[in-house]
Amino acid sequence: MGNITLNEISKILELILIFVSSISTLLIGMKTILNKQLKPLETSIQELDINQCKNYLVRFLADVEHKEKLDKVEIERAYEVYDHYTKDLKGNSYIHDKWERLMKGCD
Repeated sequence: MGNITLNEISKILELILIFVSSISTLLIGMKTILNKQLKPLETSIQELDINQCKNYLVRFLADVEHKEKLDKVEIERAYEVYDHYTKDLKGNSYIHDKWERLMKGCD
């Protein structure tokens, strides 16, 4: 076995650093491209989520308003959806006003 010189070790480390830097740059570029491609899908999913919450809450609040018989699980689920709608999705609309008006007695 031959002796490895300090110069050879330096060149090997330099090649490793160049390789790691190249891979890092490639991964950052791929992440940027993927984020750009997935953004419209993410937006569509969030809009769908908002609309599904609104649909559920409007239907639930109509049942409350018409004094339909609701069990405890239905009411708990409505609270979960309402929390998701207001806190996670930042929804604040006519639903919020109706919720505040109708749900005071359902706690």
